[in-house]
Amino acid sequence: MQDQSLHYHASPATSGPVIAPGTLDFVCIAVSNWGVVASNADYTIRQLARRGHRVLVVEPFESLSSVFRMARIQNRKVTPRPKLYEAEPNIWVYRPPPLAMIGQSRTPVAARLSGRLLSRLIRRVTRQLGFGRICLWSFMYNTGTLLQSFPAALRIYENGDDDSALARSDAQRHTVRTLDAENCAAADMVFAVTEELCVPRRRSNPQTFEVNCGADVAFFGRALDPATPVPDSIGSLKHPVIGYFGGLDPWKIDIPLITAMAKLRPNWSFAFVGYVWFGFSASVFEGMPNVHVLGPQPYADLPGFMKGMDIGLMPFPLNDITRNGDALKCYEYLSAGLPVVGRDVPVARRLRDYVGIADTAEEFVAACDAQLASPMTRLQRNTAMAAHDWSVRVDQKLALIARRLT
Repeated sequence: MQDQSLHYHASPATSGPVIAPGTLDFVCIAVSNWGVVASNADYTIRQLARRGHRVLVVEPFESLSSVFRMARIQNRKVTPRPKLYEAEPNIWVYRPPPLAMIGQSRTPVAARLSGRLLSRLIRRVTRQLGFGRICLWSFMYNTGTLLQSFPAALRIYENGDDDSALARSDAQRHTVRTLDAENCAAADMVFAVTEELCVPRRRSNPQTFEVNCGADVAFFGRALDPATPVPDSIGSLKHPVIGYFGGLDPWKIDIPLITAMAKLRPNWSFAFVGYVWFGFSASVFEGMPNVHVLGPQPYADLPGFMKGMDIGLMPFPLNDITRNGDALKCYEYLSAGLPVVGRDVPVARRLRDYVGIADTAEEFVAACDAQLASPMTRLQRNTAMAAHDWSVRVDQKLALIARRLT
């Protein structure tokens, strides 16, 4: 019989040994440059720092050609940045020189060579910062060699998405899965944001635990504050406002669904707030006057934008990314008091008391009508999210880490 402890689901009631500040320093391998997006990794890092732990954030290790290629794709200039700086109290950010092997996401050999080199670079920085006992925590799928070669008291791999779903070919998909399995095997423990992501990773590492995403409940709860202003760009729209907050990414936006909903309800306003990623163009909504792409907004203004919405939408196409991953926006919508309507994805099933689940445009419209007529208040939804705050999530992770160390 399989040991049931290997399927431990971290809960708010998790208790046990704790990690005192100063007894463990964290080196976190990030999936994006610091401050670009607010992700699971960013919230985790900030919570660690607030608890008094020192954290070194290592930005993506890239080849010189990939630096210029991504700048060209994103239509931006390559600008010099400090190699090492203190971004916030207890948080240092390190930008490695662009010395990674070309093709590290396509070939295991390139990924392994890059891992060995990055290990040496990071060791220099940790010595410079005076780090002591280190927990190496990678949010990247292709860092197995780094996890193996870096001298750390504990090695963690945290998985937030099925990265193989983004592969362009069967060969690359196989490579991503191979590298992900190496990551799991090299780690002392693995976190994944859904049980769906945990299941395949337990084959490589039985010490794999589900810890879901969460929300900064107090921050998004400002949407309930009468003093929080609603920005004009959304406040001027006709109600009801069916809103979406997050990256405008073709992997996570079902464009035919949105256009069909907008045609079914021409008197509703559909507002999209967030960074427009490569591969998505607002031109797909040309000729639809009730669809408004508002673009990226200052993070501090997001509660105001959510205050101006009547529904929080999760219009995900069903693919391996959305079927298996978690959605920060669901917790954030609910923290802002918004009713939510979305596709049948893991977070919608877990929070079905607060989320209307739909598939077709007609079902989405009907679910929005039902949520708009619901007697549940915004305050009730916000209060329900207290158990899903990032502080709770990081408590869960730290309890599992402390248990592993002891």
